[in-house]
Amino acid sequence: MNLGLESEKIEFKKSTSELIEGVISISAMLNKHGEGTVYFGVRNNGEVIGQKDINENTLRDVSRKISEGIKPQIIPTIALELIEDKKIIKVSVKGNDIPYSAFGKYYSRSFDEDKQLSPEMLKALKMMRAYL
Repeated sequence: MNLGLESEKIEFKKSTSELIEGVISISAMLNKHGEGTVYFGVRNNGEVIGQKDINENTLRDVSRKISEGIKPQIIPTIALELIEDKKIIKVSVKGNDIPYSAFGKYYSRSFDEDKQLSPEMLKALKMMRAYL
């Protein structure tokens, strides 16, 4: 099965070995759109490949890394899903406390890429937030 294309609100990661990159994508999506979804067990082209050995500890590790990495803290919705007998992890987030950092750095989303914000862009994002 194929889940389609990555976008400014959707990111695919092959496995939780890319968890740090997934957390960065979460902060970028939150800063750009206030919401986003990251799937673990899906190739960049949307092909569901699944991830072996997913258990409650895996899901807890994902939750902890997001809690530790994203500031201000968010509470993600983390679900184990089964697609054609393949296990994937779906992480959905929403937040309106912009700007969000990932591991002390700030990012925004441009199509399917996470771009680190320059100090000027971060200042503009904070000013924009003040007017919302």
